Amino acid sequence: MTRYRLDRAHLMVLAGVCFITAAVSVLIAFLTAGKGSAGTVVSVILAIVAVVALLVAAIANLRPPTVLTLDEIGYRARGRHGDGTWKQVEAVEVSDGLLRFTDASGDISAVPLQYVERDRRADLIREVYDRLNTAHGYRRFDPAEFD
Repeated sequence: MTRYRLDRAHLMVLAGVCFITAAVSVLIAFLTAGKGSAGTVVSVILAIVAVVALLVAAIANLRPPTVLTLDEIGYRARGRHGDGTWKQVEAVEVSDGLLRFTDASGDISAVPLQYVERDRRADLIREVYDRLNTAHGYRRFDPAEFD
């Protein structure tokens, strides 16, 4: 099983959004603290939001999210992009920054390549084609076998 994880640039954007969310939450919690029971409740909720945002940033940096997983049976894409088995895949196309899988019913699952680490994109495409060839029983032509 091969996992292709979120690239560093998008990971840094995620971390930045989490840190900004935490900072704004702490600022508002500080400004509303001591303004009666409602202010205390708001401060506690915003403090919890800040802690959760910092935890999300830390976890994402320690273990980046998986964008696409490939194994012997098929592929699983993160989010609503889809999943399927290699036997169901009729065609694979790379265009407009998307890796598109078309199955026998004509449904298309698209995975944005921009989220995959830049130096692993070529490996991903090569592995997809190799797994498809294996699943359908194709192998490279070797003229030496026929001598």
